[in-house]
Amino acid sequence: MTVNQNQDCTGASTTFELCEMENNQGPFKILQYSFVFRDSKASGDLQATWLKSSFDRLTQLYPIMLGHRERVGNRNIVVVSAEDLQKEKFIVHQERGMTVDDFDKIKYCRDLWPPAMATLLKDRTSDIECFSFVVVVCFRDGYLVSLSVSHLLSDVSGMITLLHQWGSIARQVLEGKSRVEEMLPDREIDFDHARFWQRLAAHPPEVHPHVAYTRQRNYGNANELMAKAMEFINSGVRGVGGDTLATRVLHVSAARIAKISERFNNGKQPLHGVQIFYAIFWQRYVATVQQLCQEEMDIYNEPIFLNMICNVRRVTDTPNHVGNAVTPVYVRSTLDDLLTKPIIETAYLIKSFINSVTPGAAAYFATVFNDPSDPFVPTVIYEQRKLVSGLTISNASRLPFLDIDLGCGKPTSVLCGTVPTEGLTTWVPNANGGADIYLGAKDNTYELLKSDPVLSKYVDFMN
Repeated sequence: MTVNQNQDCTGASTTFELCEMENNQGPFKILQYSFVFRDSKASGDLQATWLKSSFDRLTQLYPIMLGHRERVGNRNIVVVSAEDLQKEKFIVHQERGMTVDDFDKIKYCRDLWPPAMATLLKDRTSDIECFSFVVVVCFRDGYLVSLSVSHLLSDVSGMITLLHQWGSIARQVLEGKSRVEEMLPDREIDFDHARFWQRLAAHPPEVHPHVAYTRQRNYGNANELMAKAMEFINSGVRGVGGDTLATRVLHVSAARIAKISERFNNGKQPLHGVQIFYAIFWQRYVATVQQLCQEEMDIYNEPIFLNMICNVRRVTDTPNHVGNAVTPVYVRSTLDDLLTKPIIETAYLIKSFINSVTPGAAAYFATVFNDPSDPFVPTVIYEQRKLVSGLTISNASRLPFLDIDLGCGKPTSVLCGTVPTEGLTTWVPNANGGADIYLGAKDNTYELLKSDPVLSKYVDFMN
């Protein structure tokens, strides 16, 4: 199977191109690859051949599918045959031939996503099938900041096939069958988590607001983290009720999330017990990358091997709360069963936080954001209530960059209650827009908080 380059789908040059981008918001480097395939044969034949041969080579560079776009640009187009793409020199040597320093010489495209490829497809004859695959890699000061993948197939079935292929690659990585180091053996980008975070911590908080807690985290080996993430997923994170995960639900209400996820509000059934919104760590970071790399960046496009965040969607509002409405945001991935969620290191670290508030929740919030030099450190206030020995996370606990509500989500749910079961910690949404934490008789969270020298700095106990 070959591509007639004189009759390609775009009229673009057959050479690799990079164009200039004016980025007034920061020195992020964006590298874009865009491939368009055209064949007069049936699209299924083209896709099957591509997926079996060329895709494997490409995924050795970018083994995890992080997201997809509905708007795909047609400027930096490389029209090649499947055989050409399969050749190592086309992609691998092109990529490996660049050092980190070389990226400083690259010119960028301001408009990453000009006219939609879909429009282009409609203008072509029916016997021509086009496929576009774009990889956008964002660098800052020599290290990888974000990698996103966009693709558009002219038929839905092809899209599904592609997603399945990505899911297979992702699972191989998570299951330890493929090592991160093997994916990019000649790259100078540091994918070792411990060293990655050390480099990240060298940047000031105003550039990377999540730097504060990275100084205190030992993420260990990336492969180990992936294995732990898989173990976490297999241990029941996707329970639909009955397991302990279903008793701990994380709510997020943020305007930017609502905007980004508005188009996903399609009435899908929520995944009970998996209301884990990974952006406790990353919402500020996502917003930063969103501004610097491209407009309307999907929320789950994140740094490769750091996380594969699930899409979220805003379902309902309960405006009776003070301040921002408490909004159940259900985790949903466009890849759903193909990609595990949550993913990578936080999946493991957050498990105790989800399953129990002893000592997960309080310790989590207090230790992650306990660097006074970080301008984004929140003031976490725990109010000791007279009713039972509960704690209240009030509006004062809301992070400056992420509105968080900790509660069960549905007031009528059996998971909600005003009196906790003995030994069980219950989170109930309160009128302050936060959540009341009712401690069971066997729960020692209060004592832990009060006695901990670090936590006590961020906990205000009021009778």
